[in-house]
Amino acid sequence: ATTMAPLTLYRSLLRQAKSMKDYNFRMYAQRRVKAGFVKNRSLQGDEATAAITNGMEQLEVLKRQATLSQLYPSARSVME
Repeated sequence: ATTMAPLTLYRSLLRQAKSMKDYNFRMYAQRRVKAGFVKNRSLQGDEATAAITNGMEQLEVLKRQATLSQLYPSARSVME
């Protein structure tokens, strides 16, 4: 079950990142999620548990940001 927690967290973070309306925020969130998991790939034990807990907190922040981006949409970017 503990090996599934990081994968589930990763998927949840990416799903929330993709729900951002603004292109720049969406791409930034996706890059941060991927970079964070690459950086923490080799953690074990208590460090890994702390990283997962931090990731859960970041997921809550991302959910709030995604909600705000839907409430107050910006103009579409030329990249979209």
